[in-house]
Amino acid sequence: FLIFYDVGNTTTAIQHYWSLAVEEQFYIVWPLVIFMVRKPKILLMIAGLLLVAVICVRLYMWTIQIKDLNYFGLYTYTRIDGICIGSMLAILQFMRSTFIKRYFTVLVLLLAAMNFVFYFVNKEYNFTFPYFAVVGYTTFAMLFAIIVHEVIQGDNKSLNFVLNLKPLRFFGKISYGLYIFHWPIYLLLYDWMDIKLRTAITLSEDNLAVVTSILLTIIGVLVSIISFYSFERYFLKKKKAFN
Repeated sequence: FLIFYDVGNTTTAIQHYWSLAVEEQFYIVWPLVIFMVRKPKILLMIAGLLLVAVICVRLYMWTIQIKDLNYFGLYTYTRIDGICIGSMLAILQFMRSTFIKRYFTVLVLLLAAMNFVFYFVNKEYNFTFPYFAVVGYTTFAMLFAIIVHEVIQGDNKSLNFVLNLKPLRFFGKISYGLYIFHWPIYLLLYDWMDIKLRTAITLSEDNLAVVTSILLTIIGVLVSIISFYSFERYFLKKKKAFN
């Protein structure tokens, strides 16, 4: 019980749900914005301006050196980059824009160069510069958005081949459940599994940790499969009602 709810415990079984909390805020607010604005170009501008504004605010907060502030943590303002970029991608897809396709190579090289340059900038600051808060998460989200765009277009045969491999499709199918269950399973069963293995086989500490983690991962996959076919799939079918 305490593993799940003890707020005094620094590690709880639901601590990774912070990302779901951020997503839910987006699901509540963004549809209302779309309903009120409706015009794709204005929505694109809003998402772009919000992205720039958040980066500028975080950079300013680092510049004035606010103490004890997590610049790349688990909060909406630190992780809204991907949400803004995903929204912009969806709008561009709706508008049938050819911007990403036209400048694909330039965008990839530019984002890679920014990551490369800012790594050494951060190194000069002894890795105290809020790299992920200013560039890192943003540029990585942009790269993933470009990959998603390429997959949706279906023009990149290499990406489509890789992403259509059965193992990847399988883990994509159960990925939500695996995300939900992996951490509680780890916390609840790690010590028990560790003791059982110590009494059954002789391994070094490192190998014991690896074997324990592999077995717990397998349990997590099995639980996720049960969750998908007995629970999640029922609700996923309901999406057809909103087409």
